[in-house]
Amino acid sequence: MPRADCARRRFGSGGVGIPPCSASAQNPRGLPRNLACQGGTGVSPAGHLGKNGFGHTGETPVPPLSCGQRPRNVIAGLGLWLLLVCGSAHAGAERPAAVDHSTSKHFPPIGAQRVGDCTCWSSCYYYNTYTQARDEGRDASKGDPDVVCSPRFLFTLIAEGARGAECTARAMEHLADVGCAPVSAHAMTTPCPEWPAEKAWVAALRNRPGEFHRVRADSPEGLEKVKQHIADGGCAVTRGLFHANYVDYGKSAGGPGIDNHVMYQGVGGNHLRHSLCICGYDDKLAYVDKRDGQTHYGAFLIANSSGPDWGWYNSTGKSTKGFLWVAYAMFLEGQFGRYDNDDNPYVDPCFDNPEHPEVYFHDDRPRYRPRLYAAVGINHNARSLLTFSGGIGPTAKPEFTGPEAIQETDHGDLPISDTDRVVVDLTDGVKVIPPGTSKDVFVSLGLAASASQPAKMTSVDFYCDFDGNQTYTKVPAKMDSAVTVEPGKTGYVSVKITNPRKGGG
Repeated sequence: MPRADCARRRFGSGGVGIPPCSASAQNPRGLPRNLACQGGTGVSPAGHLGKNGFGHTGETPVPPLSCGQRPRNVIAGLGLWLLLVCGSAHAGAERPAAVDHSTSKHFPPIGAQRVGDCTCWSSCYYYNTYTQARDEGRDASKGDPDVVCSPRFLFTLIAEGARGAECTARAMEHLADVGCAPVSAHAMTTPCPEWPAEKAWVAALRNRPGEFHRVRADSPEGLEKVKQHIADGGCAVTRGLFHANYVDYGKSAGGPGIDNHVMYQGVGGNHLRHSLCICGYDDKLAYVDKRDGQTHYGAFLIANSSGPDWGWYNSTGKSTKGFLWVAYAMFLEGQFGRYDNDDNPYVDPCFDNPEHPEVYFHDDRPRYRPRLYAAVGINHNARSLLTFSGGIGPTAKPEFTGPEAIQETDHGDLPISDTDRVVVDLTDGVKVIPPGTSKDVFVSLGLAASASQPAKMTSVDFYCDFDGNQTYTKVPAKMDSAVTVEPGKTGYVSVKITNPRKGGG
């Protein structure tokens, strides 16, 4: 049923189980507030969504919780009960009870992946599009190709259109290294193995997020960190092993492991490994878990990449489908946030599968613009055997080492050509070049010992913008011939770069 029709089930007196507790409840025994409610009627944030997709207005009466309603195993099962029955610790003024960023103009339309690139749809298309559009104040809701990040850009880098596509953590980590090109610079219809053009690499840099965060999500504390991040305006990425009940999700309000459009248990045989974007939550969303017959509360809103005809609605209960509500309990029970069966041969050991459920996000780089980067032409017959980076200072002992734009992997045999140069961002190292000083700035290319032939760097250009006005000075490296890198070795190309500024960094 539509979300708008479930208010009775959330707060009605006829519901089974225990509703969220009052913020003003007495706490004579020093227990967490949700476990110490006495008689009386309190108020709790209603969780209504503002125009920006988060925040709350007004208050909703909450039925009283008597001492007799408290579970018998309060002390023994304190954390688990708190999340499974009440949804979470009470959402006070610092965190609203419900958030939905999919209603924001910064969130892109629900889309449909064409190949097995769900990691990049979750991390690039949904997560990073929203993150960057929100940072820049841009509208992504209509799919503007200059705003929406292309999943195919990162997919080529982490998977070459082959194995490794399901490495969710790796995709999020590499997103922080290279950013993601907009659709206008690298179309979503680009063939999977096609290497990005230099202009796409450069365009991707401004979409680099900041520090990567990995949150263990099988505890109330972990889930609270995720919800607080979302309440603060962010989205997140996770993964799961879907079962047979995933296929028909949304066709009815219930079914095996599903109630009120909330999936609370994976039921049936394994269907697929999948990566998705968490774009909201609702602490008060009610569902009946048929395993215990009780009403429980709380679910994450997740954007899927199976198109707008699959799944269910977001918090509006109307408009576009394509979403999934996943109970907090699935994370607590280890059914979501990881591929939940290590012994099942369906889970290929080559994919990253954390021991515990995990959720990923980054810090933001506010209105980020690169100030120092290098573009390099590289030739080799197997780009998966390369490691490409850069730094500042002596190559033997650099003062700064940049991110790896190309990372060596254990799969793939596609070539790389200097017709499409690779770009590495060295902006974070500008701080080690004080105004009025000069430093050696270099790029590095490593080649795995298993390579059958050398690699070559044929051209290297550095681009500097010390003033931060987006006007770049090109500093070409003087190369009489290509730099050859033998298997098991690393090659370098350096130039001397001067920071001409009289003050600042």
